Amino acid sequence: MGHDVRVRLAELTGTLSFAADAGTGFPEDHGLRTAILAARLGASLGASSDECRAAYYLALLRYAGCTADAELASGVFGDEVEFGRETYGIDYGNPREVVPALMRSARRGKGRVGGAVAMARTFGRMMGLGGMKRSHCEVADLLATRLGFDAPFRAALVQQSERWDGKGMPEKTAAESIAITMRIAQLAEDIEVGHRLGGVDGACVRTAKLARGSLDPKLVQHFAARASEICAAVEVPSVWEAALAAEPSPHQEIADEALDDALGAVAAFADLKSKYTRGHSAAVAELASGGARQMRLGAAAERDVRRAGLLHDIGRVAVSAGLWDKPGPLTDVEREKIRMHTYVGERVLACATSLASVAEIATLAHERLDGTGYHRRLSAASCPPAARLLAASDVYRALVEERPHRPARSADAAAAEISRMAAAGSLCPDASRAVLEAAGHASPRVVRASGLTDREVEVLRLLARGLTNKEIASALDISTKTAGHHVQHVFEKLGVTTRSAAAVCAMHSGVIA
Repeated sequence: MGHDVRVRLAELTGTLSFAADAGTGFPEDHGLRTAILAARLGASLGASSDECRAAYYLALLRYAGCTADAELASGVFGDEVEFGRETYGIDYGNPREVVPALMRSARRGKGRVGGAVAMARTFGRMMGLGGMKRSHCEVADLLATRLGFDAPFRAALVQQSERWDGKGMPEKTAAESIAITMRIAQLAEDIEVGHRLGGVDGACVRTAKLARGSLDPKLVQHFAARASEICAAVEVPSVWEAALAAEPSPHQEIADEALDDALGAVAAFADLKSKYTRGHSAAVAELASGGARQMRLGAAAERDVRRAGLLHDIGRVAVSAGLWDKPGPLTDVEREKIRMHTYVGERVLACATSLASVAEIATLAHERLDGTGYHRRLSAASCPPAARLLAASDVYRALVEERPHRPARSADAAAAEISRMAAAGSLCPDASRAVLEAAGHASPRVVRASGLTDREVEVLRLLARGLTNKEIASALDISTKTAGHHVQHVFEKLGVTTRSAAAVCAMHSGVIA
């Protein structure tokens, strides 16, 4: 990467869309195809350039909040990623389609009795789905803010799960009260699903079925008269190239000075997948950058390894939260799923050419010099200095953070383990030394979230780690009622109403790190 990097916003949001598809279990180009169709549909409707652009980006970011409440989704659906893969194409507003899908998911591999118990538990947990949708909306709004989108766009984005008939979530907004840009994006998504499953005819049948339910009937009617022309936009060899070409002019760019904040939004999206990894990527990024400074690799290397740290775990979203948060030992199959998250990350980052040098480092974070890493099992010769720094930083930060199967280790214990791995040939000794010097064996700097008291910062830190009010009360030696009051004050000061959104604010402000 050069000294002044300018990344197309379409490239970065397209990458985030790839990741969201992996996190929801959708086909990997679902979001890109939807964006292409949204832009084409908007132009066909005679929408303004700004409206077409908004519809295009709404299609790319509609599932940017999909990692919010992943733990709850895993509890309801089992493997939430696999559930999304199995139910791709169903009408989530139709109980006749949703209930059988939930029953199949709940019973999978549990036998008759176990399946009956699992089904009862699943339907009981579905009471929390409304709150989950609200979390998705709030998190998507926060990430869009960090990516530089304006208030009207974000107001449309939080209507992502609303329906024309007013039976959507979380506000039950109906008909033309839903932004026209979101109505276009919603229709584009159902065109995408119908076309993928049944061509132009499939798109027409699906959208006609959903008209007056989830979709604007006038927009559906407009599409039906021009279905072949609109669908032709996705009948292309390269969806990625078509998606970049479909962005309405002028093309939006992220200047170099704003790129770290934008990549931080991607990091938060990935880290939100598990309550044990919130703030992990940002902490790894800062430590790796400090290690590069210790090794005097230069400003460009410091910048690139920091940005690689923000992106290194983007593939995490493709693995169920149930595995990331599993307290017991993993089976061989489960371990392989976790190891393959780096392959997904490589796939997600592969197309964004302006981030190529950063992606090259990021995808090596879990490789080891002795060939025991994953997913490529590379040797030392294939791991450049920046990748070695990133690997050591990732290990150090993981050791000092709590995980479901163990408590957090002390800084000294983590340093000892890093030294042991370096001596054994797994980690680079020079990179390990630089990372430990950068860590300083002192408490990482905490940046206060604006307006919060010292106690509220403590509460936010624990809340972001997934603790309940009762657990927060126990940790701080206060009453549960008092803890609840603190949580509400934190929500009010941050301008959110859900714990997932508060966790994102904590990651953005550095409170967790």
